[in-house]
Amino acid sequence: MISGKRTFSRSLLILLLLLLLPVRPVCAQQKMLVGSGAGRTYHVLCLDAGAPYIFRAENGDLQGVYVDILSALGEREGLKLSLSLGNTHDARRGIHLSRVDFIVGTPYPVPPDSDLFTFFSVKNMDTADTRLIEDFELLKHRLSGKEFASYCFALPFFEEPYTLFSVGHEPLPPSGLRGKNLLVIADSPEERHIRASAFNVRILQEDTLDSAVHSLLANRGDAALLGAYQGIRHTQDLPLKGNIIHSRPFLFSLAKGITVMKGQADLALAMMESLTAMKQSGEISKITDTWLSQYDPPVLSRQEIWNIVGGGLLALFAALLWNLLLKRKVRIMVKEREKILDFIKDGILAVDKDGRITMLNRAAQNLLGLCSDSIGKEADICIPGLSVGIVLADGRPVYNLQQNLNGALVSCNKVPILEESHSSGVIITLRDMSELQAMAEEITGVRTYVETLRVQGHEYMNKLQTISGLIQLQRYDRAVEFIASETDSSLSAQAFLAERIKNAAVCGIIMGKAGRCRELGISFVLDSDSFCRDHGESINDRSLVIIIGNLLQNAIEAVVENGVAPDSQIEFSIFDESGQILINVFDNAGVMTEEAASRLFEKGFTTKYKAEPSGFGLFNIKTIVDSLAGNITMDFETGRFTEFTVTLPVIAGSLRSEVAI
Repeated sequence: MISGKRTFSRSLLILLLLLLLPVRPVCAQQKMLVGSGAGRTYHVLCLDAGAPYIFRAENGDLQGVYVDILSALGEREGLKLSLSLGNTHDARRGIHLSRVDFIVGTPYPVPPDSDLFTFFSVKNMDTADTRLIEDFELLKHRLSGKEFASYCFALPFFEEPYTLFSVGHEPLPPSGLRGKNLLVIADSPEERHIRASAFNVRILQEDTLDSAVHSLLANRGDAALLGAYQGIRHTQDLPLKGNIIHSRPFLFSLAKGITVMKGQADLALAMMESLTAMKQSGEISKITDTWLSQYDPPVLSRQEIWNIVGGGLLALFAALLWNLLLKRKVRIMVKEREKILDFIKDGILAVDKDGRITMLNRAAQNLLGLCSDSIGKEADICIPGLSVGIVLADGRPVYNLQQNLNGALVSCNKVPILEESHSSGVIITLRDMSELQAMAEEITGVRTYVETLRVQGHEYMNKLQTISGLIQLQRYDRAVEFIASETDSSLSAQAFLAERIKNAAVCGIIMGKAGRCRELGISFVLDSDSFCRDHGESINDRSLVIIIGNLLQNAIEAVVENGVAPDSQIEFSIFDESGQILINVFDNAGVMTEEAASRLFEKGFTTKYKAEPSGFGLFNIKTIVDSLAGNITMDFETGRFTEFTVTLPVIAGSLRSEVAI
């Protein structure tokens, strides 16, 4: 008996499931295929804009302006489109699951702070921009395939008008809104527009179009700002439709767009071209007239039209006359501005909010090796390392930043142009560091020569005093022997340097530092194979003086800081062969530490305690080496030694032959 009941229950359950199965596909039918063509099906999510734009008919099919335009677009491009209707929550979910190829009805242009595309980069496409294909090619070149697939492309699709709805027999003009209660749908495009405008109203949010209309009828608001055709259609279906009237002409229009997902740039370009062609041929106008003409009766009489045309012609004539006068004044002002900017010695560069160059004076062109054709192109592509996008993103100015841009060593100031806390562009000034560097190098060279003369004068004074003492002791033979030995050693060292080091400035700095080492009791060892040519303009000898002088001075100060001992030693070598100059400075003071080494080339960092500012020597060396496309390395062992090696590329032959000075 129990077994029979169980069998009957199971049979009844199976029967119920079979009865429910045919209903399920009908309930789950949410998509509609339009267009034509073989191959893949593109999934299109249409944001619910309401009738007459897009709505679901009684038979479950999607209808409206959007559907007909997309159907014509699919036929024109040979695309098979699967349309579905949803809200922003559905769009976010579809994007997250990568189930959506297009989203129709998004704002155009998509604002940078749009929460719909939080983890995607959206590029708004302008039909008037002739550089779109070039920009996309550059974007593909800079990004990997995975990075490019995270880009979305928004293109213009349709203009939707909005207007005021009020209760009564006379429409409420926009000027009558001051201080009134205005009903809007929460988080709608019209709410964002009215909040950004100068209307002095109290905004009351409603959840849907229906709730906004019923709140208006219940006098909970003085007017409602709604989509014009959606509102007209909805109020026509109300029993009290005569009580609600809308304002004409419509208050404003907002652009809606199609956003193409997954980095499908070629598809976005093709769709934009087709939509533009459909607008120019009047195909889109025919579709919109079919759906919207019943809600758009004429509002002006023939006489009013003629009055408007006559007034428009007069206004056009006055505007043309004013335009001619204004154009002449603007032309004069632009020429004066260009002359002023070209006479400024510093380079000036301006970019817009998209990072494109809008202005470039002559000094900037000369410094960066650009031309006037660079205007309109992306600054970060034309000038690698400029990093304008970072300044546009964070809105913080950057001052006195030394950079190597297009082979030019410059000091940059980057100041963003802020409008309502958003960066609308950046002004960049460029100062040529070669002039400042030349002055610093000249000063360094003069100081080197003065130091050399001082050391040599001090040495000769000591030698003269020795000779004087020997003569007073009547040790004439010893005096002659001392003079001969000193003359030979001095001449041999100088002759060696003069023979091996052909660059006079480099020879002078080495002799000066060698003399300073003798004065301090430090052994200075010059590699006997050292050799250096005079390369003239190939490499600036003042740059070599700064590099060698600072490295030797740092070695001397390290030995003095550690305490001069009998075995204190500095070794120096310079080789000029195989198209490179190699400079090596070694000291056995061993004062370098891991902490100091990690910050050694930072501007202003120093381990010395001096009254005057310091910490710029190694920073300047690194800057000069980088500008010459060279390399600087350091090796050390705390307590034993520190060694710097600099390599500079030049065009030279090969020749090279340890001498203690």
